[in-house]
Amino acid sequence: MKLTKTRNGPNTIDTLRREMDHFFDDLVPFSWNREQSGRSLGTWTPNADITENEERYQVMMDMPGMDKNDIKVSYHDGRVSITGERKSEEKDEKDDFIRQERYYGSFYRSFMLPEKVKEDDIKASFEDGVLKVMIPKAEVVKPKSIEVS
Repeated sequence: MKLTKTRNGPNTIDTLRREMDHFFDDLVPFSWNREQSGRSLGTWTPNADITENEERYQVMMDMPGMDKNDIKVSYHDGRVSITGERKSEEKDEKDDFIRQERYYGSFYRSFMLPEKVKEDDIKASFEDGVLKVMIPKAEVVKPKSIEVS
């Protein structure tokens, strides 16, 4: 009969990942804290998906409860920046929170793009609490072959 050693608790990879998260959280005092979903700072940061194909980059961010007038998208030197603020709702003074998981306040997200883009053709739309930013890629200048005579 073969005996195997079992562990109660996280494996080595999980421990390493947690330690690396703590290391980077200590380096940047206002960074996203994965274990507490950013709540240790009383702030929130919307999640983002970034995709790419041959023609464009696309950034999609979930921002439930926000108004499109409270969101700003900018592009400068190869970096797309998205800022905004989710405003708190009016609270009835008679009601006490039993649990509060929704966070309010301002946020800032910035993404560096690896290639040139058509700055004037960047489009952003906001629908059903989702921001979609379409960033078309610039035409790549291909090297011209010169025939030697």
